[in-house]
Amino acid sequence: MICFDKGKDRFNFRVAGVVLHNNKILLHKFDTDDFWALPGGRVELLESTQDTLIREMEEELNEKVAVEKLLWVVENFFAHDNKNYHELAFYYMMSFSQDCPLLNYEDVFIGTEGGMDLNFQWFDLKDIDDMIIYPTFLKEKVKSLSTNIDHIIHHGD
Repeated sequence: MICFDKGKDRFNFRVAGVVLHNNKILLHKFDTDDFWALPGGRVELLESTQDTLIREMEEELNEKVAVEKLLWVVENFFAHDNKNYHELAFYYMMSFSQDCPLLNYEDVFIGTEGGMDLNFQWFDLKDIDDMIIYPTFLKEKVKSLSTNIDHIIHHGD
């Protein structure tokens, strides 16, 4: 994966996917986290960002996704787990096949990331303002998707 540390600073190259279904958005989190995020993962060396998203969804949920459109390129600066992050992230619209069973789940369902359980859940878009979601710009951006690719510079939450 393309991630390296320099002292207390970390560079991270991440890809995430926005899945909307019936006015709901798919988010995930570890049990130890107090926040939700979009599903995705770190890019491997010599791997395209689209291939990363496809691989990550197969690894985490054992499902294939269609990567549809690049939404945002984000320079994200934040602190987490005693590290200062400089993250470059590509956010795509993605979708599951129409017959994917995950589309009908109403409660938390479990995926895996590095041998750890990862909680996935669909949330009504109207309810996300009251949730802790990182990065915070997502709350507004997912409600008004642009036809253009946006470049976002986001500083810590």
